Amino acid sequence: MVGMPLPFVSKFRGSILIPTRLARNAALSGFVLGMLLVLSGGVVAKAHEPIPVKVGAYEYGVVYFYQDGEPRGMAPSLIDLLNDFQDEYAFELSETSSRRRYQAVVDGEVDLVLLESSKWDWENYDVRFSGPIVQEEDLYVALADRGNAEALFSDIASYPMLCVLGFHYGFADFNADPAYLRQNFDVLLRYNEKEVLAGLLAGEAPIGVVSAGFLAAQFGEIPGLRNSLVIADQPDATYDLVSVLSERSTIPLERFNQLVSELRATGEVERLWQQFRAGLAG
Repeated sequence: MVGMPLPFVSKFRGSILIPTRLARNAALSGFVLGMLLVLSGGVVAKAHEPIPVKVGAYEYGVVYFYQDGEPRGMAPSLIDLLNDFQDEYAFELSETSSRRRYQAVVDGEVDLVLLESSKWDWENYDVRFSGPIVQEEDLYVALADRGNAEALFSDIASYPMLCVLGFHYGFADFNADPAYLRQNFDVLLRYNEKEVLAGLLAGEAPIGVVSAGFLAAQFGEIPGLRNSLVIADQPDATYDLVSVLSERSTIPLERFNQLVSELRATGEVERLWQQFRAGLAG
């Protein structure tokens, strides 16, 4: 076969090289674009990771308690509600104690404590309070078979009382200092409300002070307990439960209030709270 003229061959080779370069450049551009998308996608995904919020809780009534070795109560349930309601923040339970909670908030060990009262010795700390979330009350209880409950309840300060160490009571003007309580009242301080109830049933003191939520839960768990106790007509105290936020909290007070307000508007918060207190009626 006769060979093609050289100019024609050069042109032919050029026509092959040009598409090849174009294809190679297109592939390289596609690779670079893909890498940029992956990297930018990673940044976007990272930017949307929820901000952790450490939520302090301590054993108190139906707010926080243990059942079968697992934490239960309104605080863990409210944390679940908040996390299901939005994805901007990740609320995480962080257990503390009734006396340790103040320093935990101030030191930033927790961002906030759920379901507190602003009257419970927070005035000397640099903290902020949310709006009301639910309402609770503390009750005076006595044994029904004593037969003198009316006399006991009419003069509370004259009789021994079982109370919880670190808790704030209306009869003491919300002063929880153990030394003050022992000096001004005949109190027997216990670690939690279960110990208060057990002491009352054992006859350690004629009066016990427990939260309505706790008593409701015990009525549901212990058959016949309702008939064994008398509850005073007037509570020791009725108070709003709010959240106490650290100055260094990862969630701003305004945003927290907004989330709680929106969640309360659904009716789910009050429904859940009344569910924990259902055993008190009847």
